[in-house]
Amino acid sequence: MMAEPNTSSSRVAALDNLRVVAMFLGLVTHGVLPYTATGLIGFPVRDHTRHAAADVCFFAVHDFRMQLFFLLAGFGACALASRRGASELVRNRLARVALPLALAVLILCPALHLIFAAHTATRGATWAADGAGGWVGPNFHLWFLYYLLMCCAVWVAIRSIGLRLPFGIVCAFDALARRALASRWKVPAVAAIAVPVLWDMPAWWIDTPKGWGPDITVLAYYLGFFFVGALLHRHRDMLATVGRRWAVRLAVANVVVLPLMLKLTVTGNWAEEERDTDPARLAVWKAVAIFVGGLYTWLMIGGLIGLFQRYFAAGGPRWAYLADASYWCYLIGFPVQAAFQVWFAPTTLPVVAEFLLVCVFTLAVSLASYELGVRHTRLGVLLNGKRPKRDRGRVPEPVRDTRPRPVPAVHVG
Repeated sequence: MMAEPNTSSSRVAALDNLRVVAMFLGLVTHGVLPYTATGLIGFPVRDHTRHAAADVCFFAVHDFRMQLFFLLAGFGACALASRRGASELVRNRLARVALPLALAVLILCPALHLIFAAHTATRGATWAADGAGGWVGPNFHLWFLYYLLMCCAVWVAIRSIGLRLPFGIVCAFDALARRALASRWKVPAVAAIAVPVLWDMPAWWIDTPKGWGPDITVLAYYLGFFFVGALLHRHRDMLATVGRRWAVRLAVANVVVLPLMLKLTVTGNWAEEERDTDPARLAVWKAVAIFVGGLYTWLMIGGLIGLFQRYFAAGGPRWAYLADASYWCYLIGFPVQAAFQVWFAPTTLPVVAEFLLVCVFTLAVSLASYELGVRHTRLGVLLNGKRPKRDRGRVPEPVRDTRPRPVPAVHVG
């Protein structure tokens, strides 16, 4: 039987906090979409002002954020299954993921359709064909929950097979996994695996699925990160090894790899549209671009894991509050942000100012709606599995004076 390595705790506060930050980074990826200028990123809302810096911000966050999410989701799934069993994991994911997904599809998707349709009508049919593309699809940002359910189902099935394997095979697998996690070549190795996996993507990076038909390429890609996360939970003592030299990883990723990835990806996609481009040269170009993108992804993941283990390894009430609020903010944030983007689209504000205003307004509405209408309701219980206690209405206990009192003098005679 596959035994779980003996470690002291299933919860890692650093990874919980990292998940919160990754969740709120969705404000960045969704927030810059109307301002992109390269023409590679389609989005129904096109702002009056555009800048290439928006494309840089999008790729810089998009190329590690969802990958990190699936890795952390795999870590969490393995943690729950190891504590309470696979049946509890299935029950939990049906209640906390499948049911919110169904409700969001019925409420949020129609709202987004109305927002985008109204904006498209005001810009005309010519604009509608420019960049809207597959965004008329039904699931929008909810694809993450949909593919998360599929990843969990696949992992539970494979786990059930692993539990029946002979002990010797399990030990050999664990030894191989630990060698891989400790290897200095693990980042280029997994980056190279991304080349055949993403080869058939229309773009030269992992695209966002926009329909309910499962995209096998997308599922296989994110399933890899999910399984790495589960593997990291099984060998939690290797987390420090995975996150070592985090400062170097983050510096190399953003100073060296990111500019190279952007250059290869943007110019390569432009060259692909030209008919006179040599196919053999273009194939090499694409392979290198996907490989460099994989390097960036894994350098960022390892660097952020190390950074959060170093500086954000402790929990606290603020982190706990944001962790509870983040799920609601993910669900409601995109429609709210899209509405603000449509509102600001005709203005001529500088890109940075408009982007910041939209993000601040979106965050304010999301957090306020969570606090006032979700946190202490059944919806909050559905999303977070618990209802926080209210502090209002408590009658404080009277303050007692505990200072020593002087003993009165006794007169004799």
